[in-house]
Formats: sequence, C-alpha cells, structure tokens
Amino acid sequence: MLSAREEYLFDLRGYAVIRRALDADHVRAVNDWIDDLPPLEQEQWYNNIYVHTYGGVDGANLQDIIEGGEIFERLIDHPAWIEQVSHYLGPSTRPYIHEALLNIRGDGGYIGVHSGGHYSDHHQRTGRRNGQWVCSMLSLLVPVTDVGPGDGATIIVPGSHKSDFPHPLQKENGGITQEPGDIIEDAVEIHLQAGDALLFNDALCHGSTQRTNPGQRRMFVFRYVPTLLGHRFGYVPSAELLARLTPERRAIVQPIIPKRRPAPVA
Repeated sequence: MLSAREEYLFDLRGYAVIRRALDADHVRAVNDWIDDLPPLEQEQWYNNIYVHTYGGVDGANLQDIIEGGEIFERLIDHPAWIEQVSHYLGPSTRPYIHEALLNIRGDGGYIGVHSGGHYSDHHQRTGRRNGQWVCSMLSLLVPVTDVGPGDGATIIVPGSHKSDFPHPLQKENGGITQEPGDIIEDAVEIHLQAGDALLFNDALCHGSTQRTNPGQRRMFVFRYVPTLLGHRFGYVPSAELLARLTPERRAIVQPIIPKRRPAPVA
C-alpha cells in the first residue's frame, strides 16, 4: 500500500522511482536475449516483434516486446509496479497496455523533450479530480543497463504536468526541442540502476539527454491507459465491414490499424 507521503510526492512531482523492481536474474536474462539478437533493421519483423523508431536518433524500438517470451510477459503485471499503476489510473478502471517496447539506444542517441500540463488532449490529465486519481496515461521505464551521467538518462521537469503555461521553448505540436534534453532548464536527470523502474504521469514534460558513453542504453517502456480507451467488449471490425466503409467511417470504427506480421510467402 502506498504511504501518504508517496501519494503526495507523486501528485506534486508527477513521478516515482521504484528501486530494484527487477531482480538480477531477470535483468541478466533480458540482456542475454538482447545479446543473441541478429542484426535488425528499421521496419523489420523479428518473429512477432516490430522494429520501429520515432525519429531515428532515438534508437531501435522493439515494439510489442511482450511477444518475445516469458521474460517479457511477466512485465505485463509485474508486482513491483502493477498496484501503483492501477492506483494512479483510478478506481473506476483497469490497466490497458497502450504500448510495450524495448528501446536499444547507442552512442549519440536521445529523444526530444515534449509534453506538459498545458498541452491538453485525451491522453493527458494532471492526475487528480474530485479527490480521486484519474491519470489517463502512465509511462513506466525500466532499464536493464545502468543509466547514469552520459548514459542518456530520462529527464523530467517535476510538476510540469500541473502547469497551465507552456515551456518557453514549447512548439504548437507539444514538442519542446528536437535536441537532447540537456539544454532544458529546471529539468531533473533521473539516474537508475539496472532493474530500477521510473513511473510517471505522461503529461509531464519529459525526454532524455544524449548518450555520450560507449555501449547501449537498454530500456523497457510500457505505457498504461484505462481500459476505457479500448473497445468496451473487445469487438474487432470484420474485413468485409472495413472494405465497405468510407475512409471517414473507417477512421471512427478502427482509428488505429492493427499492425500484424505479414503472412509468409508460400
């Protein structure tokens, strides 16, 4: 159970660090799995995992990593964080995985700083309403390599999920900079040991510094949202219906097109 202090600080800062969330054997197993990977290219399928990037410099994102085996499946509802995730999403819903990836980032890699409380959309809220938690997107980051100075650490502007003002560098699309987060004033660099976890309200202004050390930053990224953001009963539109619909109607019935591994060529 969360203490009153933990809840207060999560509400105030927008994030919490969970030390030693994964044990050493689990971390070792994941790193062994990564070491055994063949060379992968962007937009390539590796079994049922898709290799993706947000912009190239952020590294390779192995999307839907939970398809990679039991060592990844157990992360879905890992006891180190699932109760906190459920708690902060709110009492009237259950967690739903919006995204699950393993990011592998080398020397020079980073992701630009983005978001903030003033940038309101249906994925972001400040976290509290009428005395209840109502976070509508929580991000969970779990490194399996140590992340210290020079390793491309996550940066956060504490409390920015509550700000009604944009960051002075903010752009209309919610981005703040296409450059590394090192240049952002008032940001906090979150250093983690392999197996620690960082849980934060995704409405926070966040990004990463540039990795300047040799080697790789290896990190899980899970995004949890309320089940309300999925279909109420899990219905999937048929191919026949989708073929009949206009593009406008199809966008309402299936706003996100499922990404499936292409069928093998006979």
